[in-house]
Amino acid sequence: MPIKFVHIVCYMFTIAILILGTENITASELPLFDAHVHYSADVWEAIPPQEAINKLKNNGIQQAIVSSTPADGAIKLYNTNPDIVIPFLRPYRSPSDRNNWYKNPEILKYVRTNLENFRYRGIGEFHLFGSQVDTPVMQGIIELAKKHNLILLTHSNHETIDALVRVAPTLTIIWAHGGFDVDTEVIATKLNRYKNLYIELSFREGITEAHALSRQWRDLFTNYPTRFLVGSDTYIPQRWLQLPEITVQYRDWLAQLPTDVAKAIAHGNGARLFGK
Repeated sequence: MPIKFVHIVCYMFTIAILILGTENITASELPLFDAHVHYSADVWEAIPPQEAINKLKNNGIQQAIVSSTPADGAIKLYNTNPDIVIPFLRPYRSPSDRNNWYKNPEILKYVRTNLENFRYRGIGEFHLFGSQVDTPVMQGIIELAKKHNLILLTHSNHETIDALVRVAPTLTIIWAHGGFDVDTEVIATKLNRYKNLYIELSFREGITEAHALSRQWRDLFTNYPTRFLVGSDTYIPQRWLQLPEITVQYRDWLAQLPTDVAKAIAHGNGARLFGK
């Protein structure tokens, strides 16, 4: 075979490899890191642990932050598949704790005991507003988070995010729901100001308009591609059944972003945060 022809064949083969190697991933193939999964008592009674893990896998969720009320649920799922589950400790022993946990000294004991008995990666999701940041219980939880190198996952308004960063400037904070309907300019300001702040997007309003990614959110995602996380917020059994719909909605607008940005938001940011 003439040498010139061999060179041409090798060149064409190399180009083919490069093209295949850089082919964009399709929306349906995007793996997801779910930053907001609950597996609480009402859920585990309806959906056994292995079935719950299968639902995550079947919807392309490779890893998930999982918390529960009480703490047993996250441990159940972690023990079923520790490669997928990143356990967080929710400071609620029962649903009734949600409204007063931040001022109940027994909650601080509950959190401290659980942290001593199991290796969690974060504390949350918890509901925290205004002056609740300054209560002795919350201050104690912040100290425990610092001691154990834990991430905080908080359901708060944007003023409370400011207050929380003020008292815990070294901690990584995930803002659940991104404030629901807070103006995107407010989010951008906080992302500029607080380098340890991440935005979780479950139930977040305004990302799309008639299924098209809104201009404001496209700008946010492309300007801060490393600071967003998707989430399903499976707070009731029905949300677990809606995982196919939830994940399709995420993939629809992720596909409208540049590939590197879509991959970062879909799974890269979460994997980086937790070293996987």
